Amino acid sequence: MRRSTSDYRQMRDFSKTPEPAGGTDPSASSGPLRFVVQKHDATRLHYDFRLELDGVLKSWAVTNEPSGEVGSRRLAVHVEDHPLEYGSFEGEIPEGQYGAGSVVIWDSGTWTPEGDPHRGLRDGKLNFELDGTIMHGRWTLVRFGQRDLKTARKDNWLLIKRHDEVAPRSVTGASKRRMAAITTPQLATLTATVPTGSDWWFEPKLDGYRLLARIENGKVTLSTRNGYDWTDRFPQIANALKTLPCTRAMLDGEVVVFDAQGVTSFQALQTALSDGKGAMVYIAFDLLHLDEWDLRQTPLSARKALLKQLLSESKDPLRFGDHLEDGGVDVLRHVCALGLEGVIAKQVSAPYVEGRTRTWLKLKCAQEQEFVIVGFTDPQGTRQGFGALLLATRDHAGDPLRSVGRVGTGFDRDSLRTLHKQLKSIETAEAANPDLESTSAAPGVHWVRPDLVAQVSFAGWTNDQQVRHAVFHGLREDKEASDVVMEIAKEATPSKRSSPSVRLTHPEKVLFPDPPVTKRDLADYWKKVAPLALPYMEDRPLSLLRCPDGIDQCFYQKHVGASAPDGLPTIAIAKGEDPYAMVQQVSDLVALVQWGTIEVHTWGSKAGHLDQPDQIVFDLDPAADVPWSAVLDGAEDLKARIEALGLAPFAKLTGGKGIHLVVPVVPGPDWDAVKLFARSLATEMAKAEPDRYTVTMSKAKRGGKIFIDYLRNDQEATAIAPYSPRARDGAPIAVPITWKNLLAERKTRPVFTIADVSRILRSHKRSHPWHDFEEARRSLID
Repeated sequence: MRRSTSDYRQMRDFSKTPEPAGGTDPSASSGPLRFVVQKHDATRLHYDFRLELDGVLKSWAVTNEPSGEVGSRRLAVHVEDHPLEYGSFEGEIPEGQYGAGSVVIWDSGTWTPEGDPHRGLRDGKLNFELDGTIMHGRWTLVRFGQRDLKTARKDNWLLIKRHDEVAPRSVTGASKRRMAAITTPQLATLTATVPTGSDWWFEPKLDGYRLLARIENGKVTLSTRNGYDWTDRFPQIANALKTLPCTRAMLDGEVVVFDAQGVTSFQALQTALSDGKGAMVYIAFDLLHLDEWDLRQTPLSARKALLKQLLSESKDPLRFGDHLEDGGVDVLRHVCALGLEGVIAKQVSAPYVEGRTRTWLKLKCAQEQEFVIVGFTDPQGTRQGFGALLLATRDHAGDPLRSVGRVGTGFDRDSLRTLHKQLKSIETAEAANPDLESTSAAPGVHWVRPDLVAQVSFAGWTNDQQVRHAVFHGLREDKEASDVVMEIAKEATPSKRSSPSVRLTHPEKVLFPDPPVTKRDLADYWKKVAPLALPYMEDRPLSLLRCPDGIDQCFYQKHVGASAPDGLPTIAIAKGEDPYAMVQQVSDLVALVQWGTIEVHTWGSKAGHLDQPDQIVFDLDPAADVPWSAVLDGAEDLKARIEALGLAPFAKLTGGKGIHLVVPVVPGPDWDAVKLFARSLATEMAKAEPDRYTVTMSKAKRGGKIFIDYLRNDQEATAIAPYSPRARDGAPIAVPITWKNLLAERKTRPVFTIADVSRILRSHKRSHPWHDFEEARRSLID
């Protein structure tokens, strides 16, 4: 029988919304029953799950992204039937209309009911199978709680993922396709930020050789990422793969050797290959094909589930590459503490895509890269072979090689001898390009053809982009020298999540009384300054000053709990504690306003390196009787001391009576080391002029002096974020300022308020006071 969509039509004004009005004759629908899941960014982000039945789409609003993990449960609120045409709708529902917000198709395909679906809906338990791109296999919708008999809408159900029959045909998105003879593996993009959310899994980064394993009717081929056949180098692994219960398969994994501490070691792997004594293991972490099924378009969760089953009876030298499903920051911290190389973050719902992608992200504990060997130096003293390797890289593919320095440690007697022999065989009279000779020429230098690739770890970069304290780990025989380019960490993009429309409740509530600034005014302010503010706030743990009823009643909040706005990004700091809030886009700032936040204070480190600050903050906090001109003198004095150390301070008006000097640094030293550095500098200044400066917090001892507050350089200490309002009369804001403009205002302390936003935008968009902040970042340990 045909269901009515009258409720759907009564709730919408089709002269204003682009949604389809419907009207398809149910007899026009033929073939398999369709399903669709639409990601709906309305007042609350949710997923609309729709099943075609009787000429309409039976619809549920699912509160969180559906998960393919067996046993996962999602609250699904039964809503009005939608017309069939809605199954292909994507667009923006305008403000003022029911369900205002963006709609995109998240998944679609066909569904097959188990038994009578009408009876299942009536009795409150509907079993079915899905065949979509993301969702597949057996599912159940079950009603729970007391049903409202007056309406079939708004009753609560659970969407549950059931256990599937074990067969590759149950994997949605898999197509019958023969394996490609050569497949380029998926590669990870280096990032500095740990992605957050349930759609990311985390695997330890392995330090070995990446190999694709192809099984074809009992024959195994092991190929490097460049397509070289290395089967003969790993006969035990090839023989073990032949025993897997399949006719055809293609696995992705890495050959490794574990050292005595249980850590994968590239040097140990090279030794094992040369002397045949190491226990080499193949850790498989992905499955691209199984028998006749191409799995590359299926989600990672499905591929790994099949891979785990395929390897369930296997032992060394085959292992399943396991993962952790949440707490990426904690995973990275733990991995680094164990001495591992880093973490690979993988997007659970994403397909396998050849080449470098942003759905696999690489987070490193230490700096390590591949460099091209372009020369070597003569040995000194009793050393045999050579002294150091000359290294080079390219900024981009196709660029000429440029020098990045040399590496002279990490070799033993055998490696010095064998590598020197290889180098002599490719020695040339000239460097690979003339620029190398001008930057690396010195007595005793020998040039070589740029054929060999070295794996090198290092402490950081000098100001002229040379590696510091480099250590050689081995040759990358699986990498082409022509493919080597500079790896630069890019920010992870959990910001791929859409920007929700945040609804303000009580927008006319006055937060600042004189002049009056309402909740809506504050939200509008953040929307305007977000492009300027977010680069200095995003992906940092936040401490918040919340004033839900105005600035007369405020409280600080570090950890966020159940009352936090839906969709606000969070970051875990310590196990067993509630997370901190983060911001990544303008809607997050508006969500903070909705939550009653006035002031936003940021950590000095970001997700991905929480234990390693990337900025130092000195707060010049004058006593009440200190004139503004004396504060400026103190800022100039401290600026000169910082610059004498090769660092670059930037000035920020705090919205109060003081000045912040913010120093961008390269992450590396931990919080204790950075705090010690800041304390030493502040103490030295106070000792030099004790009548003007103090490092004592006690206000009773600050009379006539400026307190140089270095205590903001502690792990959970914070500083007011650039452009953040302050919960004070007049609605002042913290503003970056050039040294020229700051020092020109010697008579009166300049004050900027929310009302000045247009003037600030005109000035800072034309020439931002901190435009060279990132370029000025320097290491504390050069």
